[in-house]
Amino acid sequence: REAKLRKLASAVEHSPISVMITDPTGTIEYVNPKFCQVSGYSPREVIGNNPRMLKGEAQPEQFYRNMWETILSKQEWHGEFHNRNKDGSLVWELASISPVCDESGIITHFVGVKEDISELKRLQKELGQMAHSDELTGLPNRALFLDRLGQVMILAHRNHSRFALLFLDLDGFKTVNDSFGHQAGDELLQAVAHRLLAGVRESDTVARMGGDEFIIILNDLNHWEEPGIVARKLLETFATPFSIGKIVCLIGVSIGVSIYPDDAEDAQNLISCADLAMYEAKRAGKNNFRYSSMSCSESS
Repeated sequence: REAKLRKLASAVEHSPISVMITDPTGTIEYVNPKFCQVSGYSPREVIGNNPRMLKGEAQPEQFYRNMWETILSKQEWHGEFHNRNKDGSLVWELASISPVCDESGIITHFVGVKEDISELKRLQKELGQMAHSDELTGLPNRALFLDRLGQVMILAHRNHSRFALLFLDLDGFKTVNDSFGHQAGDELLQAVAHRLLAGVRESDTVARMGGDEFIIILNDLNHWEEPGIVARKLLETFATPFSIGKIVCLIGVSIGVSIYPDDAEDAQNLISCADLAMYEAKRAGKNNFRYSSMSCSESS
């Protein structure tokens, strides 16, 4: 029996994951070297203390209450902790806590094992951003735009409010791309994204639909003329030439405007109305804007 205990103790001491043992009240009785390496604390600094000394700020008290309910009912608990190391750095740790009972079934200890998954969390966040962001401009892509549009529609329906879509297509972009190459075209699209962001409120959404098409959600309209005011402002910003390296180019933009719920009450038709209005603006001479009420009524 003693030989088995020595083997077990050696395995815990040399374990590649952090191990902590507490008494039934949660007072720390043991931590292994890996725990000390990850947390930055020495055994002397943690033994006799409560694991709450490691707690970060991302998880509510109810999270910890649920954990305690589980382990006090003699069940294993599995989950993620957001903890703070000795140097103040925050880490995500994948953890399991198991109750240890004596022959009478009374809990004598809790054994917790945990592994730092901060890098995995970071990569997951980056992948999530990549899935929802346009790689070239950093703007929301079509998928994220549609998700936000759905949320805005729900809120507008609930609050009986209006919002607008501005569908934008660049005038003269193909000429720049063909004349100066794709690198210049990419840099121009990035510059356009910056101008569009500067021309709307932080609460609004600017997204790239693909190619040289962009779309904007203008939230909380007080008057149907507001989208036209924003559209004119954006047209004015395009009156200033873009400097792309040694190239100076002047391009325009055609803008179509649709308003929820006046023009449509579903996402696809609202986008289609703005798209039709954008083509109406192009037919009117480009570098212009049109409201969808005109194009939709003409096309119906």
